[in-house]
Amino acid sequence: MSRRSLASPFNLACAAVIALGCFVRARPVLLADFPLNDGGLFYLMTDELRHAHYRLPMYTEYNAARIPFAYSPFGFYVAGAVAEVTSGDLAQVVRLLPLAVSCATLIAFLMLARSMLSERVTVVAAVAAFALVPRSFTWLVMGGGLTRAFGVLFTILALHQAYLLFTRRRLRFAQTAGLFTGLTVLSHLGTAPFLATSLALFFIAYGRHKHGLIGAAIIGVVAVAVSAPWWMTVAANHGFEPFLAAGQTGGSIFSSDGQRRSVLGRLVRFGAMTASEPFFPVIGALAVLGALSSVLRRAVLIPSWWIVTLALDARAGSTYMTLPLSLLAGIGVSDVLLPLLMRRPERVGAGQSVSPERKMRVRRWPPLPAAYTRAPERWIAGAALGVLVVYCTLAALTRDADFGTEGAYLVSLPRSQRDAMRWVASHTPPTSRFLVVSEEGWATDKAAEWFPVLARRPSVTTVQGTEWLPGRRFTHHAKFHDAARGCANRDARCLDQWSDASGLAFSHIFIPKAPAGACCGQLSASLRSDPDYELVYDGPGAEIYARSGAEVATWTR
Repeated sequence: MSRRSLASPFNLACAAVIALGCFVRARPVLLADFPLNDGGLFYLMTDELRHAHYRLPMYTEYNAARIPFAYSPFGFYVAGAVAEVTSGDLAQVVRLLPLAVSCATLIAFLMLARSMLSERVTVVAAVAAFALVPRSFTWLVMGGGLTRAFGVLFTILALHQAYLLFTRRRLRFAQTAGLFTGLTVLSHLGTAPFLATSLALFFIAYGRHKHGLIGAAIIGVVAVAVSAPWWMTVAANHGFEPFLAAGQTGGSIFSSDGQRRSVLGRLVRFGAMTASEPFFPVIGALAVLGALSSVLRRAVLIPSWWIVTLALDARAGSTYMTLPLSLLAGIGVSDVLLPLLMRRPERVGAGQSVSPERKMRVRRWPPLPAAYTRAPERWIAGAALGVLVVYCTLAALTRDADFGTEGAYLVSLPRSQRDAMRWVASHTPPTSRFLVVSEEGWATDKAAEWFPVLARRPSVTTVQGTEWLPGRRFTHHAKFHDAARGCANRDARCLDQWSDASGLAFSHIFIPKAPAGACCGQLSASLRSDPDYELVYDGPGAEIYARSGAEVATWTR
């Protein structure tokens, strides 16, 4: 490629929006010194894999729960290899690797958008939407993004290759599509149903021909071959029960009456189509306009893809639907917004009348290079798009929980809490069992997830990892966590009642402190005055109480 083509307006625009997307993703990661939010389980599993010389262990020792080592391991292998090669701290690899992979998804999405969209302006707008819509990166740059980010990356690459296979009818694309499909399964099993559904929609829309049928079969065979070493090893050790248990943790419009009402309610209210935009959902609104424009042109694949994704995955559908949403937002910009902004009022002489058809006439948006002329309409359009980009960038950077943004979860476990957990590891008996009480939901309860790793003691309220255990243990532990969370603003009797109701015994209570103090003021005051509990640690990061009869050391600030 020549220097002149590299410096074309289209390439420069794509590079600019990708750089902006990387900045939005990197800011919260680089401001922290520890993995954002979750990732404790994956950190430990990576470390266990390294110590097993990269042979899959049968179980992970996380939370002393004998959890089958059944997670898709690709991210663990990459993180372990990076830590080995660089001699770096594994925690820092878990912090930075998801960021790098999330930035790579921007390039992969550009490839997909260039294949599926005909206009260059549409492509740039779609990539900008994907770069800035919060749900495209929020859950990928966290520590848990070690698996999720790779899953999304390989899914986009698989869809790109499948689209080329079905539209160009060249079977060589089937092999690469199968490879990336297999890597998706190896990276994040929860992403595989979305990829399978998307591939089916692509086949229905473009692949109903001989090459499509043969190519689809090749994709399946190659994907099975690539992923087989992992799932066959897990099946040999544990059977298929862990996979069946993990499959019950999601949900769709077909799962239950509650899930059905929830999904339908979000679809009707467009509540799930905003992809967690904290202010006015600009990208979601543009996507709706793009969907309407596509339907009018009888191009229904992408709108259908959007709706089907939301309907079939109640848990993570809002993340996966950012792919069709961003494509539709690009269409909304090029087909609806820009023609409106580029419309030039026509002068009408005295005595002349203007027909309704003439009033509604709009000019087609010119190719991108022509946009750099001095036409007033183009300057107005460029300024309007610039304002929208700035607005969406500020929304993507917002971390204020008062706006309801999921960006508020992009924080790491404070150092003071980590110090308190390490004190637990060295000052409490190995037989201790902790009840970690916080005001966070289980998916964002950083303290509960990292506690078993840093404190090296079981946490009876930790949910992570239980999805691989039989007997709907995940559902039960999620309920137990919510019930314990309800005790945060009650007295000590609530914890005793919780233990009796759940059947989970504990010897200690760990209460994380927020920057303004303990999270659970009423519970803390009750425990301090209750003779059945003893305050054994009072530091800037946590309060720790021992139940009567527990063998402990005492420390205060």
